[in-house]
Amino acid sequence: MSSEVEFNLTADQLASMYEPKSLAKFGQLFDNDPKKLYTELHTDKESGIQEGTGRDTERYRRFQDNRIPERPPKTFWALAWEAFNDKTMLLLTAAAVVSFVLGLYEALTQPPEYDPDGNKIPGVDWIEGIAIMLAVVVVVLVGAVNDYEKEKQFVKLNRKKEDRQVVVYRGGEEQLISVHDLLVGDLMHLQTGEVVPADCILVEGNCEADESSVTGETDSIKVAPLGQVWKKYTKALHGESPPVNDSNSELQGDAADCMLISGSKLISGLGKAVVTAVGVHSVHGKTMMSLKTETESTPLQERLSELSDSISVFGCSAAIILFVVLFVQFLLDLRKGGRLADLPPAKRGSHFMNIFITSITVIVVAVPEGLPLAVTLALAFATTRMTKDGNLVRVLSACETMGSATAVCSDKTGTLTENRMTVVKGLLGSSQFDETDEDHEITAKSLLDHDEVAPDLKQDILANVTLNSTAFENKNYKEDQQQQQQSSSDQGHTSDNPFSSVLTRGKSRLEQLLHGQDELDTPHVDKSEEPYIGSKTETALLTMAHKEFGLGDLKDWRENHQAHFNIASIVQIVPFESSRKWGGIVVKYSQKPGYRFFVKGAAEILFRRALYWRQSDGSVEKLNDEYRQRVSDEIQGLASGALRAISIAHKDLDYEGEWPPANIRDDSEESEASPDKLIGELVDSNSENGLVLDAVVGIQDPLRHGVKNSIEQCQSAGVTVRMVTGDNITTARAIARNCSILSKSDWTDPSCAMEGPAFRKLSDEKRIEILPNLRVLARSSPEDKKILVSTLKRMGDVVASTGDGTNDAPALKMADVGFSMGIAGTEVAREASDIILMTDDFSAIVNAIKWGRCVSGSIKKFIQFQLTVNITAVVLTFVSSVTTGKSVLTAVQLLWVNLIMDTLAALALATDRPDKNIMNRKPTGRRAPLISVSSWKMIMCQSLLQLIVTFTLTFRSSEIFLGRKATGHEHQMLNACTFNTFVWLQFFTLFVTRKLDEADGISDWKKRISKENLDFFEDLSRNGYFLGVMAIIGGFQVLIMRFGGAAFSIAEQTRSMWACALLCGTLSIPIGALVRICPDEWAMKIYPRRLFNFLRFIFSFGFYKKDKKRGLHADEESLLGTDQDESSASASANEYH
Repeated sequence: MSSEVEFNLTADQLASMYEPKSLAKFGQLFDNDPKKLYTELHTDKESGIQEGTGRDTERYRRFQDNRIPERPPKTFWALAWEAFNDKTMLLLTAAAVVSFVLGLYEALTQPPEYDPDGNKIPGVDWIEGIAIMLAVVVVVLVGAVNDYEKEKQFVKLNRKKEDRQVVVYRGGEEQLISVHDLLVGDLMHLQTGEVVPADCILVEGNCEADESSVTGETDSIKVAPLGQVWKKYTKALHGESPPVNDSNSELQGDAADCMLISGSKLISGLGKAVVTAVGVHSVHGKTMMSLKTETESTPLQERLSELSDSISVFGCSAAIILFVVLFVQFLLDLRKGGRLADLPPAKRGSHFMNIFITSITVIVVAVPEGLPLAVTLALAFATTRMTKDGNLVRVLSACETMGSATAVCSDKTGTLTENRMTVVKGLLGSSQFDETDEDHEITAKSLLDHDEVAPDLKQDILANVTLNSTAFENKNYKEDQQQQQQSSSDQGHTSDNPFSSVLTRGKSRLEQLLHGQDELDTPHVDKSEEPYIGSKTETALLTMAHKEFGLGDLKDWRENHQAHFNIASIVQIVPFESSRKWGGIVVKYSQKPGYRFFVKGAAEILFRRALYWRQSDGSVEKLNDEYRQRVSDEIQGLASGALRAISIAHKDLDYEGEWPPANIRDDSEESEASPDKLIGELVDSNSENGLVLDAVVGIQDPLRHGVKNSIEQCQSAGVTVRMVTGDNITTARAIARNCSILSKSDWTDPSCAMEGPAFRKLSDEKRIEILPNLRVLARSSPEDKKILVSTLKRMGDVVASTGDGTNDAPALKMADVGFSMGIAGTEVAREASDIILMTDDFSAIVNAIKWGRCVSGSIKKFIQFQLTVNITAVVLTFVSSVTTGKSVLTAVQLLWVNLIMDTLAALALATDRPDKNIMNRKPTGRRAPLISVSSWKMIMCQSLLQLIVTFTLTFRSSEIFLGRKATGHEHQMLNACTFNTFVWLQFFTLFVTRKLDEADGISDWKKRISKENLDFFEDLSRNGYFLGVMAIIGGFQVLIMRFGGAAFSIAEQTRSMWACALLCGTLSIPIGALVRICPDEWAMKIYPRRLFNFLRFIFSFGFYKKDKKRGLHADEESLLGTDQDESSASASANEYH
C-alpha cells in the first residue's frame, strides 16, 4: 500500500507554515480547506496513518523521521592536536628540538671528550632532545585518549537524555513509540506536562502552551482545534477589520492558535495533533542544528580551575627565579677564567638550552593540568555508573552537588512506593467491599454478581471511570500474557544436555564479547506489561472496571458512549491537575434534559463538597450527620491502612441551553465552564447544591523493596528525608511510618507531619522553627513543595527534590538537585530536572548521594597527592639547580614524574568507587573547602618527608654509598638513585592518599586508631584502574631504571641503592599513619598561619590581584582561621535559628 501513496508537498513547504506561524500559508498549501490537511498527508483525524511506517515507505523518504543528526564528536587526532597546542607543550617541544640539533651538531662536529678515568664519553646529548619530544608525545596521547573516552561516554549519555516515548494513533490503535520515530502525518496524543516533540497542528481538544523556550515570549498561548481556529480566521479575513498581515497573532483576541511549535511545553489541557514537520525541518530541529554545543563547566571544575591557576603562579614564579639565577651563573661562567670560558660555542649553547629546558620543565611539573582532567574523569565515570544505578544525569554539576546534600524532599507515589496500584477496599454506594477478604464474600465482584448494587449506580460508576480518564489500553498486554503462558509451559521441559545452562551462559558471554555491550544499559526494570497505560490511579480504576464491572474493549466503549451509556456527547473535559486533585467531564445524555458532571479525585476533597450519598439500591439520601460520620470513618480507615482514598461522584446540572451556563462560565475561556465554579464550594448544613457521592475506593500502592533500608542509610549519613505527598495526612503518616521516615516517637508528634495548606499559611519565622522536626507534608501542592525547598535552602541545607508533574518544575529548578521521574514524570518535569530517575526508585537517590560523595572525595584525594608531588618536585629541582648548577632531576625524568602525578594519578584516584562506609559520614554542606585541614596536614608532612629524603640523597649520597667523593659516572648513579627514590615515594604516597576524611571530627587520639582510618590497603580490589595504574608506574619505573640509559640519564644501580629507594619509599606509609592519628586540632595549634599568609600573598601576586574576590584562599580557608564546623550544613542551620 505504501507504494500507492504520493505526496504533493515537500518538507520545506510544510515547515514554512512556522516561519513565522501563518494560517495564510496553511491556506496556500491546503487550498483554504482544513480537510485537505488529512488528504495531502494521507492520514486520518481519528485513526492516524493507515499504511506502513517503515524506512522503505514514500513518507519516510520524502519527510524523514524525527531524528536530528548527531554532531560528530571530535576525532582522536583532533583532541591530540588540541593537547599538543598547549603553550607549555609547544615551548617545551621547541626547546627539545633546539637541544636535539645542538646535541647532534656537537656529536658530529666536535672532538670526543674523556672522563677523569680516561674513558671516552659517548656523544649522546642529542638523545635528551629526542627523549623530551617522546615524553611530550606520550603526555599528549594519554591526554587525548582520556578526552576521547570522555567524549564517547557523554555522547551516549546525551542519546539517553534526548530519547522518550510519545502516544500516537496508527491504524486506529494507540501506540507508544520513540519520539525519534515520529513521522509527518502521525496523529499524536498530547496532554499536560509534555514537551511538543515536533511541529504539529491541533485537530482536537484544547490546551495552553508555553513557547518561551523557543520564541522568548513569556505569555502562554491558548491552542484550539484547527476547525475552530480556521472559522475565526476566515471570519476575520472577510470582516470589516481584516488582519494587517497573515500572522496568527493579528487575529481577533478570542481567536486561539492551532499550531504547536516543537520544543514548546503544554501547561494545561489535552488533545490530538497532526504532525507536519519533523527532525531538521522542525523549528526545534533547525535551532539544534544551528547551535554549537559546548561542554558544560561545573562549579567544581571552575573551583579547580581557579586553584590550578593559583598553583601555577607559584610554579611559574619558581621557574622564572630559577632561570634568572641559572642564567646569571651561566653568564658569570662565560667570563675569562670561568667554568665555561674554554668551551666551544656549541657546548655553550647546549648548556644554555639545559638551563632553559629545566626552567620550562619546572613549569610543566608545577602547572597542575591534571586537576581539570581528574574532575572530568571522575564525573564521566560517576555519571556512567550512576546511569547503571538508575540515574540519568542531565546536568553534570548535579553529580558533585549530591555529595553535599543534607535534605531530600521526596514524592511518595512511584518513588517510595512501586506505583503498581490496585483497588482493594471501599464503598460501592452504601455497600462495603474488601478484596483482601480471605473468604471472598464481600468483594466488589460478589456485590455486583448478587445484585447488591443497583444497575444505574453501576452504570454511572462505570461511565465515570471509563470516560473520565486519559489512560488507554496497552496493545502489548495480550502479547505479554501469551508469552508468559508460553514460557510457563516451556518450564516443564528440560534439556537432556546436562551442560545446556553452561552453554547458554557461554553463548551469551561470547555474544557480549563479539558484539559489545552498551556501557550505559539502563538498570533492571520489571518489564511485565499492564493492561492499561496512563496515570496509575486511573489504570487501577480501569482494571477494577474490567474485572468487576464487565468493561470490554475500552476504545469501543469510549467511541460508542451513546450505545453503552446513552451519552450523546462529552461537552467539556477538566483534566486532572495536582493543584486541585480532581478531574472531571461534563456529558449530555440522549434522552435526559440538562447535563451531568462526572468527577473523581482525592476522597476528602470531594467528600467536603458532597451533599448527597447514593445508596446501593440507587436511591439518593442527603448526607446527614450519621451518614457523614460513616463515610468519614471509611475514608480515615482507608488512609490509616496506607491506602489512597478516591471518591467517585457526580452532579446533575438543570440547564437546557448551550454549554456552558452563564453563572459558571470561565472568564478566560467563554466556551468552557470554570472548574472551580463547576466543582462548587465546601458544603455545610445550609447548602442546597453539592455533589452526589457514588463510591469511595481505597487503592493500594505497596512500598518499594529496599526503600526502608535506603531511607535509614540516608538518616545515618546525616541526610534528612522528608515525604511530600498529595495523600491525606493519615495515609501519609502511615506510609512514612512503614518506610522509617517517621519513628515510633515521631508518629505521635504533631510537629512531624502537617498539611500543605497549613504549611503555606505559616510565616517564614514559624516555618524555620518547625522544619527541623517536620518529616511529612501531606495534601501538598507543587507550590508547597517550592516553599519547602526555598526555606530549607535559606536555612543552609543542600536540598534535593523529586517531582513528576508539570507544576513541580519550579521546585525542581529551585532545588540544588532536581530529580524527575523517568517513568511517571511529565516531559516538563524532566526538562526542569538535573537528574532523571529512570526507575522512579528512591534507592537511586541514595546511589546518587554515594556517587556525589565519591566524586568529591576522589577529587580531594587527587589534589592532596598532586600538591604533595608538586611541592617536592619544584623545591627539589629549584634547590639542586641553584646549589649545584644542575638539577638532580633531568627534564625527561621530570616529565615522567609529571605523567605520574597528572594523568596516571588522575586515572587511579578519580575512578574510585564508593566505599562501604561512605554513607556513615556526615555531609560536608555548601561551604566545605576543597583542601581540608586533614589534607593540608598530610600534604605538608609528606612533602617534608620527601624533601628530607631527597635532599639527603642529593647532598650526602656519596658519603652514604661510597664513603668518598663520587666520580663522573658514580655521580650519575647517585643522581639516578635520588630519582628512583623520589618516584617510589610517590608510589607509596598514592596508597596513603586512598584515605581522606574517615576520621574527620574525631579529636580523641585513641579513637583515631581504627582500621577504617589507617588501613590504606582496605578494599584495594574495588578499583581495577588503581591497581592497573600502580602496576604501570611500578613496572615502567623498573624498566626505566634498568634500560633508561642515556635517554633518562640513568646509570646502573647497586642492590644497596635499590634497597634505599624502596625502603625510603615505604616511609610514606608509617608517616601517613602517624599524620592520620594526629587530630586536626593539634595541627591547627602548631601551624604558622601568619607566615603562610605572607608567603601566599607574595608568591601568588596578591598585591596585584587584591581586588579580586577569589583566589587560593577559598580552598585554604580551613587553615586561615575559618572554623571547619562552618562547613556543616546542620551547624549552619542551627546558627540560622
